[in-house]
Order: sequence, then structure tokens, then C-alpha cells
Amino acid sequence: MSVLNDDMSDKPISFRFDAKKAAQAAYKLLTLSGSERNYMELIKLLYLSDREALLKLESQITGDRLVALPFGPVLSHVLDLIRNGPTNEEDAPWFEAVSPPFGYRVKALENCGEDELSGAECQIIDEVFARYGRKNWKELSRLTHELPEYVDPKGGCIPISPEQILKLEGKSQAVIERIRGEIASYEALDRELSAYQGQEFENPAQMVAA
Repeated sequence: MSVLNDDMSDKPISFRFDAKKAAQAAYKLLTLSGSERNYMELIKLLYLSDREALLKLESQITGDRLVALPFGPVLSHVLDLIRNGPTNEEDAPWFEAVSPPFGYRVKALENCGEDELSGAECQIIDEVFARYGRKNWKELSRLTHELPEYVDPKGGCIPISPEQILKLEGKSQAVIERIRGEIASYEALDRELSAYQGQEFENPAQMVAA
């Protein structure tokens, strides 16, 4: 048992990006903003929402990779989606809910609902908007520069691990290891389900015979 814990403690906490939840969170923030806003402001608000969810719910809303850029911490994949467009079919929900950028702005498109978001996640988004939603991108940039996990990347890009945020905000190592263990359990279940579905697909005759 101790060997398993040692192995897990070496593995960084990493959540899986969820395009549906990211799209619904972005749509909610854009709607609260009057349907459109500067996309860097949107990314900052999503980062703050993910950060708050990590501290309160022990999980991010979007599951995106957190990185430090010269203009502050951001959500890596969301920034890529806005600037570069879709990279795979799984990104489709984002583009159904959020427009491509026009200048530095994006707008809400089709209402994608909130069914993928929990009540607690919706509340966090509302609270983040209430606190920070009236700030412009420069104010949000200054604010996120002051977060304890931010390190100036000197023109580059530095990953921000969820562990950093949890530790800097006073979460115990026991809590961090529990979160890591829960993620490992979910990943193992996903692998088992994928393997089972793959077997079903490879053996349709057996399914008919059954």
C-alpha cells in the first residue's frame, strides 16, 4: 500500500479538459457580461472560477491546464481555442457556444444551458463575476499577477500545478494526496470502461450470440 502512495505522490495533479463544461461556464460569464466581452477578460474570469472551484470543491470546472504567461495566469487550452480554432472534434461544444474572436472580443452564440455544471459550480461562477466581472482586462491582469502561484515567466510560459495553488492557500498534504488519489481512481475507471467498450466493439458476434 505504501508503494502505491509513493508512486501517486510523484504524479502531478492533472484534470481532464471538459469542452462542454468550459463552454457552459464561458457562456454563463458572457451572458452575465451582456453577451460579449474582451476574450482575455473572459479567460481571466474562467481562471479565477477554476481556481475558486479547486479550493472549494477540490476540482476545476473546465479541467484546463493552468499556465503563467507574461500577462498573467490563464487557461492554456481555452486560449488556444480562441486564438487558433478547434484542434479536435471534442472541442466542438466550445464553438457552438462562443464565437471566434472579432478583434479582441468574443460573444455568446447558442444557449448551451448549464446541465453539465453543478449548482456549486454555477454559484462559484456567479460569485467570481460579482467580485471581478466589472474589471477590464488590465485590472484583471494586475489582479492575477498578484496571485501567490504566479511566477513571471520572463517572456515564456510556465505551468501552474493545482498542487501549487492548494499548498499556497494552506491545504494540507493529506488533502492534496486525497485529491490525487481520487483522480487516479477516476482515471483507472475510465481505462476499464474504455477497455470494456473496445472489447464489445471488437466482438459484435459474441454480443449477438449472448
